[in-house]
Amino acid sequence: MKKISSFIPVHVINKNALIKDLTCYISDVFPKNVLDNIEVGSLKDDVLIISCKNSSIATLMRFEKQKYIDILKNNTFCKINDIKVTIIDYD
Repeated sequence: MKKISSFIPVHVINKNALIKDLTCYISDVFPKNVLDNIEVGSLKDDVLIISCKNSSIATLMRFEKQKYIDILKNNTFCKINDIKVTIIDYD
């Protein structure tokens, strides 16, 4: 019997590793007050999707989006041209 992991496409495994690497990079370079309130959601077509735990951090991220894009351009493993910010809904 095959393991379930043998059925997972390689691109899904690679994307998962990329998101983990990006999360580690973000935890090193983003301000602490922002880090405690965000989660990396996904990365698609050079657009990073970040989920915020509250609306004030989401607003801050939206207004200072270019600052965070510039910070993320220094990474060596992926290209990020835009950031989309969402709010985590706990309902």
